[in-house]
Amino acid sequence: MLVNIEEIEAAGLDVKVVRSIARKLSNSAKEAEKHGIQIFGGSGSGSLRFNDSHEMGNLIIAHLDCYNWDGGDGGNCFDADGLERGEF
Repeated sequence: MLVNIEEIEAAGLDVKVVRSIARKLSNSAKEAEKHGIQIFGGSGSGSLRFNDSHEMGNLIIAHLDCYNWDGGDGGNCFDADGLERGEF
């Protein structure tokens, strides 16, 4: 897990809060991976998925109860201000 201190401060957020959230999500993702479960997010919703077939889509085994998800290719770059930013 890596938190970007300068970016957190530029956003006006509390480093401890961001670190805590990142740690919890990282631990949950590691636990899911141990069981072959993928955390999927896109179009505002999140779900847990399991690949049981190479010929069909993954089974959606759970829908997450928040809509704070986004997808994309995960691209990133450093802006002229030196801060890391994601695609838009």
